[in-house]
Amino acid sequence: MNQKEQNEEMEIDLLDLAYMLLDNWHYLLICLLAGALLLNAYSFFCIQPTYQSTSKLYIVSTSDDSVVNLNDLNLGTSLTSDYEELMLSYPVLNRVIEKLDLDMDYNQLKQLYTLNNPTDTRVLQITATTTDPQLSMDLAETMAVEAVSYLPDTMSTKAPNIAQHAKLPEYKAAPSYSRYTMMGGLLGLILCAGVLIVRYLMDDTIHTAEDMEKYFGLVPLTVIPESDQVAQMETTHSSKKKRRKKNG
Repeated sequence: MNQKEQNEEMEIDLLDLAYMLLDNWHYLLICLLAGALLLNAYSFFCIQPTYQSTSKLYIVSTSDDSVVNLNDLNLGTSLTSDYEELMLSYPVLNRVIEKLDLDMDYNQLKQLYTLNNPTDTRVLQITATTTDPQLSMDLAETMAVEAVSYLPDTMSTKAPNIAQHAKLPEYKAAPSYSRYTMMGGLLGLILCAGVLIVRYLMDDTIHTAEDMEKYFGLVPLTVIPESDQVAQMETTHSSKKKRRKKNG
């Protein structure tokens, strides 16, 4: 078999596979809806909503004459990385725990914070994520205040400015119900299609005369009709005989 014949056979198989999936569209639709419904229900009933609050520090060092020059900006960029590293150290985290009287250790508290320094800026974003909106705001604000109070003395630098105070989040950050719904529908569709494709590939039964010719290269001389076709033919033949007797 040359390459052209192999390609033609592959095209025919893929076409048959597509027709098989189209014939089972109702199963695909049911699995799509079921997957979307199940994952949406899971996200709604089993995943606790989380809330985020963000405070921002602006870190720049000024010269003695209070005029910001290029060296000050470069130093501010370096200081931002230092603040980002030291802010989640246990001395700062312990100060936050003591200030808010939290029932957790500094390792647990560290997991609630996310620090981000946008590219080419001296802005450090402090984001706290918890299941309580008030706690998220308190954590983000307290971390900014304690960082401004404690780290400048430790680093022997001037204190940064709080560019944005944390505020009470109005909307949940996660989970996204629409995202889970789409993921569930897609997952259900893929699983159903996978099962149908596996059954199709494992089915080596000869269903039609075309299958016989395709797989064995033999053209059948005759085809035995299916049982319902035979019953229909017998019913038609019996009706014709009755009409002939009646007319005779």
